Amino acid sequence: MSRPIIMHFLKQPATIVGIITALLFQVFFSLIWITGYDHVTDRVDRLPIAIVNEDGANAQPIAEGIAGSLQFVTKQDFTLKEAQKALEDRKIRMIINIPQGFTGQISNPSAKAELRYLVNESNPQMVSNVMQTVALKVTAAMNTQSSDTALNQTLEAMKLPKAQAEIIKSAASSRISANVEVINPTTNFAQTMVPLMIVTASFTGAMLLAMNLQKASSNLSNTYGKWDRLTARYIVMGGTAMLTSLVGTLMINSLGIHSSHGFLLMWLFEFTIILSCMCLAQLSLLLLGDAGAWLNIALLSMQMLASGATIPRDLLSPFYSWIGPFSPAYYAVNGMLDLVIGGTGVWQNMLYLVCIGAATTILSIMITFFRKETLHLREQDSLPASA
Repeated sequence: MSRPIIMHFLKQPATIVGIITALLFQVFFSLIWITGYDHVTDRVDRLPIAIVNEDGANAQPIAEGIAGSLQFVTKQDFTLKEAQKALEDRKIRMIINIPQGFTGQISNPSAKAELRYLVNESNPQMVSNVMQTVALKVTAAMNTQSSDTALNQTLEAMKLPKAQAEIIKSAASSRISANVEVINPTTNFAQTMVPLMIVTASFTGAMLLAMNLQKASSNLSNTYGKWDRLTARYIVMGGTAMLTSLVGTLMINSLGIHSSHGFLLMWLFEFTIILSCMCLAQLSLLLLGDAGAWLNIALLSMQMLASGATIPRDLLSPFYSWIGPFSPAYYAVNGMLDLVIGGTGVWQNMLYLVCIGAATTILSIMITFFRKETLHLREQDSLPASA
């Protein structure tokens, strides 16, 4: 191999763009992921937990004692039904339920008391692990000296004799048990990875399609007008989105991941995800030309991070928590969790994806409207033939 051929390769625009693209993958992923995941474990206390007291005023000191001992955001203004709805919607991450009759049970030396915990596994795996650990720690705390203050206040409110109160406190140290109830349980780790896989595959495919459609549009610019080319782009994107979503849904189902909402809804939702990603990726190319491909690299990295597929959004740095709802990945992850693990928010997330697709389409139309097109070939064709 001679040196001249290498120099000729390096002088080709496609080679230069390829090298820059490879470099930008490293730059964007390193910058975005490290800043986004930086000190995530220090922000675990942002995960919201609801404490629902169904045992009235006597158990209120216990509820306040639990809230004071937890290094999490705690909410006590929910009814059990409201808390369960918030848990299903991932607005809270766990419910600690003090059931009716709890203080009566701990006041009876011969009775067993039980704290109820509700955890939603239709979440990033980290959430379920953290919350189940919290349940064990809270129960242990209730069975040790750390709960003495709350128990003392409760027992004083019950106006029991001191001797009897001491007996109850001693006996209570091993009588409170944890009843952890899991909603939307999952026994297959692959289910928790499907949302991230769909987001990555959808936007990466959208990036590559947008680049090739941009190249095709440029090649056809001397033959067809800008509106014809834009319309053709959308027709190609729509057909491609329908085909790829069908293939993706068939693959997921054939590999053992099924949706309780049915095959057709999963296909429709994946179609909406892919088309929304295509509209966003195309907007970058229409806005910046070929350099829009580099913007899409940053958008890919940012969406994978801010989607909440691996780390709860509550733990991300403020910027990524803020920008997440503006990206298709945010709603794609929510909806896919609902489909493959459990939840009821599929249609709402689909609506947001449609809104993102519509907004990016409107912006694409505006860019096309204001951009002047060159018609070199058609101008030449319109000239009279020379004699």
